[in-house]
Amino acid sequence: MARPVIPEATRQRLDATIARLRALLPAGWDVEVTGRSRETGTFSVTSNGDTGTLEVIVRKRLDPRGVPALPDADGPSVVAAPWVSPRSRELLTARGIGFVDDTGNVSVELARPGLVIRIAGSDRDPNPEPTTGPNLRGPRAWALLRTIAEVTPPYGVQQLAGAVGVDTGYVSRVLKVLADELLIEREPRGPVASVDWEGVLRKLATTYSLFGSNETSTWVASGGPGQLIDHLSTRNVGRWAVTGSFATAALAPVAAPVQAAIYTDDPERLAKAGRLLRATTGANVVLAEPYDDIVFTRTRSAGKVLYVSVAQAAVDALSGPGRMSAEGDALLDWMRRDPRRWKADALTADAAR
Repeated sequence: MARPVIPEATRQRLDATIARLRALLPAGWDVEVTGRSRETGTFSVTSNGDTGTLEVIVRKRLDPRGVPALPDADGPSVVAAPWVSPRSRELLTARGIGFVDDTGNVSVELARPGLVIRIAGSDRDPNPEPTTGPNLRGPRAWALLRTIAEVTPPYGVQQLAGAVGVDTGYVSRVLKVLADELLIEREPRGPVASVDWEGVLRKLATTYSLFGSNETSTWVASGGPGQLIDHLSTRNVGRWAVTGSFATAALAPVAAPVQAAIYTDDPERLAKAGRLLRATTGANVVLAEPYDDIVFTRTRSAGKVLYVSVAQAAVDALSGPGRMSAEGDALLDWMRRDPRRWKADALTADAAR
């Protein structure tokens, strides 16, 4: 039987993957190609006489829709591609498949010989294909994504458009992107049937940030941020809602919060009522004029204090500096345990559970 013809692109991809793994392996380890086919390769990984096998699946491109179509492997496997997107990496990890790409994203795990490599590369495609898809940056995109994440389906294009105040064509294009990334499930032209809410929130956090996407100012509350929040709960200062560390700590505490982040329509009015002093350093209060009115939608109350919705608090924390991202992860853990505690039943603003 004639030996299969191995495309040159496959050979080059396998050679590049071997070279990258060799550069990462500890001293005394080695990796060799022991088999090739049109779209796969077999690597042997050796350490101190102990040898394991790694199957390598070669792809020119891998989008999220391509992950479920990957073949099941008999043992440890990785995808080798020029670039693997964050969403594709999530889906690969869920299937127990690793990855190696040209930007340095690497995930390889072998039980024998014992080996774990986890390295982060680029979250952006260095050679993106032309796209006519919608822009998922900006207030209307963030409002739409947050709504999709926190409201229990089903709901259709027109319902979403009406709830968020955007046109139906834009909603349709966004839903197509989310479906292509396996973040939602829907029949063609049908309503959204299910949502990977955590994936949608994490996608939102890649283009949005609490301090970069809202108009913010920094202040000092002489009595501390906690005392300020208690004081504001007894005053009429217009619309305001607590987010950031104080919002996450109320549900999933990581450490005692030291800075308050508060959305407000009128920062000067709130600052005056709270007797705040402007500060460029040492601030313990951040006032944010919201990117969209949605920050005041599906808020939750604890006593007289009004907090942003759980989904908004999670996105604000995930996109924040310092320990805020860890607080966001802790809040996501809390949200996963029982989504019914925070998800809304319907798109109307007062439909939270």
